[in-house]
Amino acid sequence: MSFLIRPYELKDLNPIAELEKQCFENPWSYSAFCMEYADKNKFYFVAESDEGKVVGYGGFAHVEDEAHIMNIAVRADFRRRGAGFAILSAILKKAEELSIRAVTLEVNDANSAAIALYEKVGFRLAGLRPHYYGWGKPARIYWYYFRDDEKAD
Repeated sequence: MSFLIRPYELKDLNPIAELEKQCFENPWSYSAFCMEYADKNKFYFVAESDEGKVVGYGGFAHVEDEAHIMNIAVRADFRRRGAGFAILSAILKKAEELSIRAVTLEVNDANSAAIALYEKVGFRLAGLRPHYYGWGKPARIYWYYFRDDEKAD
């Protein structure tokens, strides 16, 4: 299945906020996405279906020479069709264009699909954050380096 991946626009904030509610136990609010949109150091992308509907989104914060992936989410009925991979690829491409050295993220230890995607692309596990997503719900911390000589062992 093909998706149109593009930078998000103001018109995308409502569909993104609705998608957030469907995908996460503690979703960000519409106003949180408005603040993200206003921040010149945040870069988000949406995946559009052939019908022009937002079926996924993802983005990162640019801090110094690093990128911190804030969220990646895909509608349940569009998962495992390549949208998450396409969004992640757009994020990495933009990060590289900005001369970012490394990309980091946290992912719920129970989210095996996301973990498989990140590891497939080349993210490396750096550790765990206990209780990050609530009591007994750790986050895995991952890093991606654009140059092999910067990779942590």
